Amino acid sequence: MAANGHGETTTSDLQRQLPFPDPIAVLSLRDCTAYRAVDDDDQPVMILSDGVTTLSLECGLRGASGQVAVAADRLAEAMRDFALSVKYSAQQWRSDSNVDS
Repeated sequence: MAANGHGETTTSDLQRQLPFPDPIAVLSLRDCTAYRAVDDDDQPVMILSDGVTTLSLECGLRGASGQVAVAADRLAEAMRDFALSVKYSAQQWRSDSNVDS
């Protein structure tokens, strides 16, 4: 879910609004490892893997640029927002579980 100023938005809601294809792979964050590496051209690469699926985030053929730096910042901001959302959901789940006890 993403905060949009009007409450929470689910990924499926966004898929109807954005011109992006449906996801073709899923990474389980529970088992996900992320690390920075370099490619054959000594350009930075971000590797994400859950042990089943591996994803490589690369700078592209033109290499690192201001545009890639901005995109990396957007990704970091979106991941931070996602992490806060997961943390909030986990706290709510624990809180709701304690009420039922």
